[in-house]
Amino acid sequence: MSRKRTKRARPASKGSGPRRDPQVAREEALRPCPLLGYDRDRLGCYLLGRGALKLAESQFRRAVWLNPFEPSFKVHWALTLIKLGRKPEAHALLPEVLLKSSTDKEAMELWHQNWPEEQPVTPGSEVSP
Repeated sequence: MSRKRTKRARPASKGSGPRRDPQVAREEALRPCPLLGYDRDRLGCYLLGRGALKLAESQFRRAVWLNPFEPSFKVHWALTLIKLGRKPEAHALLPEVLLKSSTDKEAMELWHQNWPEEQPVTPGSEVSP
């Protein structure tokens, strides 16, 4: 029994397809991946639970650096900063989260626990000069 050999379709070479706009390619390469930082955040939460605050703080800082658009990373980082006694840094970090998402329960709760006399910053409460 003999089988007839057929030619396989060759994949197109890199130069044969339509050219991409170099600006679009650059923007896609520089766009942060939405999945970045979650491993650092998970490790930071574990270290926070174990009491290794300085190590946890470095992991949360790295998670925020990798994915600055995830608000929970900033909330966890602020919580760690408060536990380390660095409240001014946490105070500067939380309004960023509350401005983007005023319904973030964890951020709002952390704000009210540490600065009960201050009104939290929300999207509608911004004061223009």
